Amino acid sequence: LAEAADLLADLVSHEVRTICFLKSRKGIELIRKFAADRLTDRGRPDLADRIAPYRAGYTPAQRREIEQKLVSGELLGVASTDALELGIDIGGLDAAICVTFPGTVAGLNQMWGRAGRRERGLAVYIAGPDGLDQYFCRHPDEFLERPVEAAILDHLSPEIRDQHLVAAAFELPLTPEDEEFFGEGLEDAGQALVLRGELRKAGKGLVPRRSGFAASDVSLRSSSAGDIAVIDRDSGEVIGTVETGRAFTTIHPGAVYMHLGTSWEVEMLDPVEGQAIVHRFDDEWYTRPRVETEIFIDRTLETREINGVKLRFGHLSVTDQVMAYQRILSADGEAFDLVDLDLPEQEFATRGLWYEVPEEFITGMALNEMLGALHATEHGQIAVLPLIAMCDRWDIGGLSTNLHLQTGKPTIFIYDGHPGGIGLTRRAFDLFPRLVGDALRLIAECPCDSGCPSCVQSPKCGNLNEPLFKSGAVSLLEAMAST
Repeated sequence: LAEAADLLADLVSHEVRTICFLKSRKGIELIRKFAADRLTDRGRPDLADRIAPYRAGYTPAQRREIEQKLVSGELLGVASTDALELGIDIGGLDAAICVTFPGTVAGLNQMWGRAGRRERGLAVYIAGPDGLDQYFCRHPDEFLERPVEAAILDHLSPEIRDQHLVAAAFELPLTPEDEEFFGEGLEDAGQALVLRGELRKAGKGLVPRRSGFAASDVSLRSSSAGDIAVIDRDSGEVIGTVETGRAFTTIHPGAVYMHLGTSWEVEMLDPVEGQAIVHRFDDEWYTRPRVETEIFIDRTLETREINGVKLRFGHLSVTDQVMAYQRILSADGEAFDLVDLDLPEQEFATRGLWYEVPEEFITGMALNEMLGALHATEHGQIAVLPLIAMCDRWDIGGLSTNLHLQTGKPTIFIYDGHPGGIGLTRRAFDLFPRLVGDALRLIAECPCDSGCPSCVQSPKCGNLNEPLFKSGAVSLLEAMAST
């Protein structure tokens, strides 16, 4: 983030109109803050005010204001998530910075394509400490020559299909003949939607029970229903929104919530009322949640055996609970406190793969070493999954355990992070030997001694990257890759 902020500040100081992309919402708020601080320190507070952050969660009025200032030239720089990747006219820009690999070549091209539309432009890629970024640094040809990915989508996932059926029924009544377009099971799915009160019979077909444009009820950002309003305690103003599915990790009590360059501390979260109360916050630290995950195997759909490893794919129930949060100093990224939380569990159904680790692969490891080896292996495989599927690691979840109650053995789970599953881990199941080989290369090639953000540490680990055992993961992956 510091390098990105330095470059953004340098370009803005030369009045080069620049957009800086990063997937993380908190990250773009920090980049904007750091860049503005650097310009202020150089005696140019006027330019600091001409940089803005942009992301999902701002009110429509806030987003329109930023877009208009970009088009008019009032803003010289913007730090944005992929919310500005495409589809919004923001005028001509001179430079586009992509901070960390966005997950797909298609996304990278869209981001870089924001610059140089009228004249020559500058496109920059800043690699982060994440494993996939460092993998590309060691293999630049693979980065530069990668083809645009084919999109992966499981259109028969109930969570995806049902929303599409309601939207389609708004345009034309659904009939049994539509099975040609929506696949087998259309009639059963339609009847289930009738019982849920979303569709009703009309003649020989099914139409929405409610009036209004059905597709407008489908979020492009989240599969969870509804948003939480973030409200300023002092003014009563709604300053932004957060998707319900992200609320417990983003705006839990005590969380530092960054919005339009300003830090706020969360006093209260009420998901039933759909609101969180915040107040302005001036301390130089931010927060990171600690999440515990449990997985229940609902149904096995397929089983394979590869090099002595029993690999399965099927339906899973995932339960997450935010147990605590860390306070982390902005200056050096060091955690200095851990605060307990008492929040309810969140459960969702998805699909994923899992495999039991043979005892001979981990013989001789102490308990903590085995836990660390399993955990590091899980992280490594999730890190390289975007090499074979159109996603980034934030779309994927994982769990490793030395003893799962249903398998009775050490087990690693990798699952789609979206309710219902969208087909990402299905591709990993089909290409599992490649997933093992890529993860082995990622971890073994890293020059660190005991594990780092470039190989086995994950920026999204709910257990705060503890425990991890790099050499144990290499041994485990080597055993899995052997023929």
